[in-house]
Amino acid sequence: MANADASQELPVELDLDSLIHLENMFVEYGREDGRAAGVRSGVIEGRVMGCEKGFEFSREVGYYAGCAQLWKSLAQLDPERISEKTLKKINSLMDLINSFPRQNQPGDDVIALLDRIRGKFKMVASAMQTAERYAEAPKSKMFY
Repeated sequence: MANADASQELPVELDLDSLIHLENMFVEYGREDGRAAGVRSGVIEGRVMGCEKGFEFSREVGYYAGCAQLWKSLAQLDPERISEKTLKKINSLMDLINSFPRQNQPGDDVIALLDRIRGKFKMVASAMQTAERYAEAPKSKMFY
């Protein structure tokens, strides 16, 4: 019986290599768990941000579309008020607006297209001699 108890006793010398390996193993497990949790939360956060940005872009493009439609209607009602050159600019603005993607497509440079729409809008607003400009909505106070 004494021999059985002696074999179950811990060795007097500790094997430091085994302890270091054990520590490294737990660090690696923690890193893998952290990455998996980060991917899950990153996907959710990315989708929420995508929805917010998509709404902001759509709201702005919708504003420009409304102004362009109004100006085009004004040109049809009173053709002497708006020159042919300005009408071409309005039609060019409407073409840019209609080319704005309605769905998320890889490779679409939405930011560059939105910048072109903004620039064309400023040109048309200047030609129409109006100080019309897009006013951004206040930021949401909701937190996710």
